Amino acid sequence: MIVRIYSAFLAMLLLSSPCMTSYAAESSGSDTKPGWIDAGWRRTVARHTVTFDETGLSTEVFEFEIKALDEKGAEAIAQQSFQYNSYFDDLSSTSLATLKADGSVVAVDERAIRDQPASTDSSSPYFDEVRDRIIAFPHVAPGDSIRGRLIYKAKQARFAGEFARFWSEPASQPPELLEVIVDGPASRPLRIALRNVEHREERVNDRIVHRVHFRHDAPRPGQIDDEALSYAARFEVSTFADYSAFAATLNARNALMARPDEKITRLSREIAGDAVGSRAKIERIYNWVARNIRYVGIGLEDGGWTSQPASAVLASRYGDCKAHATLFKALLAAQGIEANLVAVNSDARYTLTEIATPNFDHAIAYVPEIDQYLDPTASLFAFGSLPPDLAGKPALNIDKGTMGRIPMIDPARFRLAAETDYVLGKDGKREARSILSGAGVGAQLGRVVAQGLDDADRQMTAKRLIEQAGLTGTGDYTYPNPRDLTDDYAITSTFQISKAVDLDRPARVRVLPLTDPRRPLLRLAARQTNGRPFVCRPMEYREAASLTVPENIFFYEKPAPVAYSATFEGRTGYGAVHGRIEVSGTIDLDGRTIRSNAVLRLTLDAPVCPAEFAPAIEKGFDKLDEFKYGLIGLTPKAGASVIDVGADFRDGVSAYLAHDFERAMERLKPLAEIGSARAQSYLGAMYRDGSGTKRDSAEAIKWFRLSAEQGDAYGQENLAYVYEMGLGTARDEKQAADWYAKAADQGNAYSQSRLAAMYRDGRSVPQDYALAFDLFSKAADQGLTFAQTNLALLHIKGEGVPQDFAKGISLLRKAAEQNDGLAQYNLGWAYESGTGVAKDTRQAIKWYSKASDLGNGQASAHLYELTRGGSFWETLFGRLGLARW
Repeated sequence: MIVRIYSAFLAMLLLSSPCMTSYAAESSGSDTKPGWIDAGWRRTVARHTVTFDETGLSTEVFEFEIKALDEKGAEAIAQQSFQYNSYFDDLSSTSLATLKADGSVVAVDERAIRDQPASTDSSSPYFDEVRDRIIAFPHVAPGDSIRGRLIYKAKQARFAGEFARFWSEPASQPPELLEVIVDGPASRPLRIALRNVEHREERVNDRIVHRVHFRHDAPRPGQIDDEALSYAARFEVSTFADYSAFAATLNARNALMARPDEKITRLSREIAGDAVGSRAKIERIYNWVARNIRYVGIGLEDGGWTSQPASAVLASRYGDCKAHATLFKALLAAQGIEANLVAVNSDARYTLTEIATPNFDHAIAYVPEIDQYLDPTASLFAFGSLPPDLAGKPALNIDKGTMGRIPMIDPARFRLAAETDYVLGKDGKREARSILSGAGVGAQLGRVVAQGLDDADRQMTAKRLIEQAGLTGTGDYTYPNPRDLTDDYAITSTFQISKAVDLDRPARVRVLPLTDPRRPLLRLAARQTNGRPFVCRPMEYREAASLTVPENIFFYEKPAPVAYSATFEGRTGYGAVHGRIEVSGTIDLDGRTIRSNAVLRLTLDAPVCPAEFAPAIEKGFDKLDEFKYGLIGLTPKAGASVIDVGADFRDGVSAYLAHDFERAMERLKPLAEIGSARAQSYLGAMYRDGSGTKRDSAEAIKWFRLSAEQGDAYGQENLAYVYEMGLGTARDEKQAADWYAKAADQGNAYSQSRLAAMYRDGRSVPQDYALAFDLFSKAADQGLTFAQTNLALLHIKGEGVPQDFAKGISLLRKAAEQNDGLAQYNLGWAYESGTGVAKDTRQAIKWYSKASDLGNGQASAHLYELTRGGSFWETLFGRLGLARW
C-alpha cells in the first residue's frame, strides 16, 4: 500500500547525477526502446568527415539526407536536434532544405533555427555549454527528404595534442549505410578498435586517412543500454596509448585541486574530532561532505574533466561530482589518509571502449585503506553504501592510472524489513504498528520515502493507504531526520482500523504491513524487459507480522509454510552471471497471538542478467506474495486444530478448474475433513455436480453448510443457491436470502446479484428496488454480466431509478460483448423495437443470432420472425419484450 510512494521516488533512488561529458557517437534518431518499431524514415546519406591536427584541434563535417516513408516518418524528421559543446566548438549549418518528391527544393528559413541549453536539470543550472541546435524543416510530406550539412569547428582542443572519439550504429537503428572519414597527421597516429565495420587506411603525404563504412541491414530490438559499446557496430580512435595515459592527463589537471590548505586542515580536525581509527574518521568526513555540500553543476568548460579547487568548493558549499570527491579527498589528506578520484558511468552502460576515449560521466572516490568506493554526491546514502546503479561498473582510478570494477552489492547491504503488529479489539476494530526499516541501500530508500512524506499530509497519506487495502481508518508516521546518515533507517507508522471484523461468525483477515513495498522491490531487484537482458541487483527483504486477538476468539486457518530456492547461471553480452534466490516463510501460534516470518534473499554476481533469470526471480516473489497475502481464519468457536492452507489446497483448486476432478478430490477431501472451509465448499460442488464422485445432494449440502458456517463466501453462495432452487432439499427462499446476504456482505458478486433479484421481485424479502439497484451495481462493478444485464433493465424500465435508456443500452452492450445470452437477447429486442437506440433490423438479427446460439429460445423466436416473417410465432409468443431473470 505504500507502493505509490515508492514508485514516485524510484528514479531518485537509483540514479546518480552525471556531471562529466562523455563523447558518444554522432548518430541521430536512434530508437532505444525494448522492441524495434519501424520509424517510417531512412537516412539515405550519413557521412562524418573529421580532420584533426597535432594540437588536437578538429573540424567535423556531418552531411545527412533523410527520407520520409510515411506520415509518421514525415512528422518525425520535420524537426531535427543536434547537440554540441559551445565551449569547444562553433557549429554552423548549411544546405538545409526539404527535397520535395516532385524535385523542388524548399530551403529552411533562418528563423526556423534556434539554439538552447541541452540540460533542463535545475540542479545543474550552469551546464549551458552543451547546447541543442534545433532545425525545423518546411513542407515535409511522405516521399520527401530533408538534407543538411553541419560543421563543428573546434575553438580549442579537449585534450591538448590528443584526439579520441568513437562512432557506433545501434542495432535498433533503421537500416542505413553510415560513412566515417578520419584524417589526421602521421605524427599523431591513431590507435583503433572496430567491430562489424568495413575499414580502410591510406597514407596521403604526411596524413593518415581512415575510411569506415557501417552497413546496417537488419534492425533488431535494443538491449540494456544504447548498444554503443556492447552490441553495436562501432569504430573507435584515440591517440592515447591506453587508459593509464588518459588517466595521467586527468590526474595532471585534478591532483593539485585536492591539496588541503589551512582552512581545510582545520575543518578536517573538527570533523574527525575524537574519532579513533581511520575508518571512523573517513565515515565522519564522508557524512559531512554528503550533508553539507550541495550538488550543483558548475559548468563544463574543459569538458567537465577538471574539478574546482577544494578550497573553492568549501567556500561556496556547492559543487558537481568532481568537486565533492575532490573536497572529500582533501579533507582525508589532512588526516594523512589517501583517497583517489575515480571516473565511472552513472547510466546503464557496463562496458568501456576498447581503446582510451573519454566515455565516463560521473566521478566518485576510492579509499585504498578500507578498499571502498564512496560517492559523496549521493547525499541520502550512508557511509559504506553506493547507489545500486554503480554496482558492477568499470571504474578508472585517475590517481593510479588503473582500471578496476566496482563490487556488486552484498544482499545484506540492500536490506529492507517490515515488522507489523496488529491488536484486534473486542469490538472487532484493529490497531497496528508497522516499522519499515532498511540497511545500506534499503536505508536510503527509507530516507527518500521520508522526504516524500515531509512534502505531503501524513495523515491523508495514511488514510489513502488504508483505503487502498480495502479498509477504513486513520494513521500517521514518525521518522528520524533523513539527513542524519546512519547505516540503518526506519519509518514507524501507526494505524487505527475502524472497519470492524464481525467476531460473531467465522472471519478471515490479513496481517499485511500497511507500509508494503513488495512490487517496487521486484523492480529494484530485477527490471525485466520483455524477454531481454535486464538490470538486476542483490537484495534481502524480511517481513514479520503478528496478530493478537481478544479472549474467546480462536484461530482456525493460516497460510502453510513456504520454502523456495533456485540457482541460475547464464551469459549476457557483458559476461557470465550466477545467481540464487531463496524464499522462506513460517507462521507460529502462541496463545492468542499468531506470528509470521518471511525472508527473501537474492544473490547475484553481475549487474546485468540474461532474460531466462526473470521467471525464477519472479517465481520467488510470487511465493513470497502467496505466503504474505494468505488469510488468517478467526472464529468464536474453539476448534481442534489450526489448518495450514498451502500447496495441496492450491493444487486441488487448480485441478478443479482444469476439470481434473479425481485429483481435485484427492487433494481437497483430506483438507475438508480436517476443517478447511474453502476445501469444504469445493467438495460440496463436486458432490452436487457428480464431478469426480457420484452425485449426492445430501453430501453436497452437508459440505456447503460446514463451509458456510465457517464464513466462507463461496460455501454460503452455494448453500443459498441450493435452497433457492430446491436442489436435493425443500425449496426455502428465506434461507436462500439469509445465506446470500452473508456472502454479499463479503463482496461476493454472484450472491449480491441473486439477492438483488430477490429484492427486485419481492421473493421472501420485502420488494425494494433501491436495494436491488445497489446490489446489482456492486456486482456489475466486479464485471458480472448477469448483474450488468439486470442493472441495465432497471435503467431502461425506470424501476427504482430514473429511466435512463443510454445507461441501460451501454450496460447491455457491455454484457452482450462478453457473450451473455440474456443481454444479447435484450439488446436485439432494443434494436428491433427502437428502445433506447434507433431501430435497426440488421443489428437486431445480429444480437438475436448470438443469443440463439447460446440457447435462448425467445431470441430464436424473434430471429425466425425477422428472417422468415412467419405470423405463427407472433401469434404464439406475442410481443415478448424485454426479458429478465
